[in-house]
Amino acid sequence: MGFSRLGVANTTAKRETQTGLSRDTNGLSTPAKAGTPTKHHHNETESATPKVFMSRIVTIDCTSSEIRIAVGSKGLTGVSLEHVVCCPLELGENEELISSPKTLDAIQSLLKKVGVKSGEAIVCVGRSSIELRALSLPTLDRNELPDMVRFAAQRHFANVGDNWPIDFVTMPSSQENMTECLAASMNPALIERVHKVLETCGLTLTQLVLRPMASATMAVVKQPQLANSVVLLLDLFRDEADMAVTENGHVVFMRNVRFSGTNNPVSNQQILTGEIKRTMIAAASQRSDLNVEQIRIWGDESQHADLCQSLSQSLKVPVSSLDPFQLFDAPKSVRDEAGGDAGKFAATMGALLAGQVADRLIDFSNPRRRIEKKRPVRMYAIAGVAAAVLVLGGIAWYWTSHLELDSEIAALNEIIKGNEEQIKAGNKNISDWNKVEKFLKGDHPWLDELEYLSVKSPSSDKAIFSSTTFTTDQTGSSTIGTQFVARARDDIPAILASFSDPQHNVRNRGVNPSKEKTNQQFPVVADLVIKIPPVAVSDPRKEPSKPTAPSSKTQPNAKSNLPSPSANETQASKVATPGESSNESPTTVEPSGNEPSSEIKAETTAPVVNASGAQN
Repeated sequence: MGFSRLGVANTTAKRETQTGLSRDTNGLSTPAKAGTPTKHHHNETESATPKVFMSRIVTIDCTSSEIRIAVGSKGLTGVSLEHVVCCPLELGENEELISSPKTLDAIQSLLKKVGVKSGEAIVCVGRSSIELRALSLPTLDRNELPDMVRFAAQRHFANVGDNWPIDFVTMPSSQENMTECLAASMNPALIERVHKVLETCGLTLTQLVLRPMASATMAVVKQPQLANSVVLLLDLFRDEADMAVTENGHVVFMRNVRFSGTNNPVSNQQILTGEIKRTMIAAASQRSDLNVEQIRIWGDESQHADLCQSLSQSLKVPVSSLDPFQLFDAPKSVRDEAGGDAGKFAATMGALLAGQVADRLIDFSNPRRRIEKKRPVRMYAIAGVAAAVLVLGGIAWYWTSHLELDSEIAALNEIIKGNEEQIKAGNKNISDWNKVEKFLKGDHPWLDELEYLSVKSPSSDKAIFSSTTFTTDQTGSSTIGTQFVARARDDIPAILASFSDPQHNVRNRGVNPSKEKTNQQFPVVADLVIKIPPVAVSDPRKEPSKPTAPSSKTQPNAKSNLPSPSANETQASKVATPGESSNESPTTVEPSGNEPSSEIKAETTAPVVNASGAQN
């Protein structure tokens, strides 16, 4: 169905807040303001949270001859049946059922018997207490359907007032663009009397449902296979019987039949057979092609075995019993409380599930009604004012912040103009230092590298070095290239490893046989390349200055600001003059003579000392 029932049960309330329809709180159809919380239901934006604890539910079903009560517990796993009790009721000729003190006393005694002092109550009313009509309406928005049903009920119902509650359920439609409904109305004065009786017993009315619809809905919910066929469900009482026809799991037709002269339904078999036929004909006339395919009688198999067989032969339709206690999987102690007549408790047991199947039931305590969605004008006005304040505040902040920035920019421009001479002088100093730095990076301490080669080189009986080159590129990185002969190929890795340290990256270009046939002691020739990172040059401008006491005798030297050459730079000047560029041809050191020798001579004729300490 998808219509809402507020105030019925937590699961029902949650379902209805999603569909957009709600119900009245007191059974009346007086429009209520949307979104206004009441005693028994939430507003349209609230969603109920399922209760975790167990809560007891009491269902009450009254006829003129008997009162039946069922007690169940609602928890996480569903509804469980705890008690079923009943007691006979003898009313006078002009005594009304609901208003009679006998009815109140009987209900109170049954509640005391099952130990119920307060709680929620669901009351079942018979078909004879309400007015029921089938309506066919054009298909329209579901939120508009309650108003359309009430408008149609004013014309089709014989006795209905403006304050009478009208509830409905939709049925499977056989016509296109049409919505078929089963609508019912009940006297609000009768509903008020039911409220007073329950309040006297300490109970709160949550739902007021139709008796045949409650039992039939339980059947199709507990046995889903019944929804695949058209079923007539028959509930027999002492002096009356309820008949409900279901199609596709929805109740589409209901009748109530009263027996006169005897309280035994079996003795009135002919009357019952005739009424069943009338019900089948009336249902088929109301809905075309509605043919009852099977009949189920509420009760255990042993109770109605003969009746089922007799009706099946008379009506030519399969007839069988349907035990409500088997549908609920009730314990034996609860079944024993029924006293051998299980069928009469079908409505009270089905009403225990009313909170779960509220979309399939007619409920006069919470009739469906349209929700008037009011526009939140106040919220829109507050939002508009807040947005305007934010926009104006943003504009003011933007304007003031830019005025401050403009004034700061103007002040900085004045400062820049006043410092132009200092900036020019500073740029000239930077350019001069870059030239000095470039010269210092290109002036590599080659004497230190010669010493490094002499210390790291092996003795002359293991290897002899030949031509050696020293180069420096534009980035300041230096390279030493040399060639040496060794006695064996296996000695070369150890020789290369002896030259390696964090400041010298040693690489081997290749190992080849020696071409010198006269020197057989050193048959292997290897090319050695050593990469040296640029010389780190510290910027004297970044070094912290140390204050010195001024001297009147010593005049400041104009060249004192220049960095003094180090010892290595002094030695390196002997190899390369400062005027030489970093791209000039490499310095070559050749061995003297054609004889094998471990002596390495530079252009400065500086000797190279091996690691053994011998001068080569």
